[in-house]
Amino acid sequence: MFFNTLLSIAKILIKSRWIKPVKALNGEPLFIVGNGPSALPFLAMAKTKKPPLPLFCVNKFAISPEFHSLKPHYYLLLDGDFFLFNETVFQDPSKHPRVQLKPEFTVYQDQINRTWHAILEHTWGMTLFIPRTYKKSFVVALAIKQNIRIQFFNYTVTQGFNWFKNSVYAMGLGMPQSQNVIHATLFLAIQMGVKNIYITGIDHDFHRNLVLDDTNTLFEEVSHFYNKEPFRHKLIHAHGNGESVRLKEVFYNLHKVHVGYEELHRFAKNCKCQVFNITPGGFVDEFPRVSLDTIA
Repeated sequence: MFFNTLLSIAKILIKSRWIKPVKALNGEPLFIVGNGPSALPFLAMAKTKKPPLPLFCVNKFAISPEFHSLKPHYYLLLDGDFFLFNETVFQDPSKHPRVQLKPEFTVYQDQINRTWHAILEHTWGMTLFIPRTYKKSFVVALAIKQNIRIQFFNYTVTQGFNWFKNSVYAMGLGMPQSQNVIHATLFLAIQMGVKNIYITGIDHDFHRNLVLDDTNTLFEEVSHFYNKEPFRHKLIHAHGNGESVRLKEVFYNLHKVHVGYEELHRFAKNCKCQVFNITPGGFVDEFPRVSLDTIA
């Protein structure tokens, strides 16, 4: 613990900058919407609410019709794929270098481009959360030019004593490792001072969607509420040599997903924040579950 604390202090001094945190909406509950198929019942209910529920949405939610009808208050993009491309790729997704290794990546990049177009064209003053690391990327510069309300945050993974992490988390100088975008979203919601958080769309049934062919090549079939058919793609390493991901690596990453939820639950309790899982089914057992009927 002592060594991890010292190492985290060094990382914070090098990587982090002081950023004034966003404050919560007058004590209202906040609804975090993951993009799993299980989000559909919640989204149907949310359309009936007046005034609209305060939503915190992520990733490619903006390519769905619900983006314009529900008008989320907050939005988060975390993965580098949303930022590490140039204007040429923004105009033509097939120009992305990764398409040479994964032809199906054209579909993925096209969705990223459509996500950005929807965000850039929105009109209701949504706050967009972005890791400070990508502040100078082409598309972020474009968003700043178009006066999109952006809240940068320090994605500086912090470990060590709980008292140290609690202080650093609260100041926004560090955060837990975010193995997925919901980790980062939940962290930011807790940091904002929200006292009741409801999460939906976190199916997390990745293990059910793995396909291993006769050559031991690993594929994943990804399903989201906004797609009619799963998106099947080969799992290869991001370093660009085309090497396939191994099953042991996938399951180790899944282990880190749930360890991350455990740490976020601990931080939430420290902040007197209650987190509820309203996902029908799904594979997250860290937070108490409540029925959608209780908030409908």
